[in-house]
Amino acid sequence: MYGKRLTLVPLTAAHADVLFPFLADTGLWTYTDESAPAGVDALRERYRRLETRRSPDGSQLWLNWALETRDEGFAGLVQATVAVLRDEAAVAYVIARRFWSRGLGTEAVGMLLEFLREQLRVTKAVASVDGRNVPSVRLLRRLGFEETNDSDLTNLRFELRLTDP
Repeated sequence: MYGKRLTLVPLTAAHADVLFPFLADTGLWTYTDESAPAGVDALRERYRRLETRRSPDGSQLWLNWALETRDEGFAGLVQATVAVLRDEAAVAYVIARRFWSRGLGTEAVGMLLEFLREQLRVTKAVASVDGRNVPSVRLLRRLGFEETNDSDLTNLRFELRLTDP
């Protein structure tokens, strides 16, 4: 998929070598339940599993893309987990710190949402974000996501209808 400044490239095990350096930045994982990958080999193996594009039981589509900028190499990842029997997708993203505050996350997630709506006919996207991660909250709101719970600041849920009611 092609955007103004980015190309979304289907994620493969080969991307582990170019993505590991910025994913190893522990500061990226401050507001998540995940942590930096243990090493490039572990990341490569994880990406190899994700290359199947489907959960082992077949109940979910695993859609993952690396974000390649026009001039500066790889900038991050976007992903969607789509339940096969539902029309809902959970979306997530990670942007390398050197690319923060440049609108690349908004562009990439916007491209992902368009793909989900146009190609897969997904009607609702959801995202979970730590409310202390103000830039991430702003990104979701900028794209039209609405907060559906505020009882747990560390796990805010956002939803976006992708089709008209």
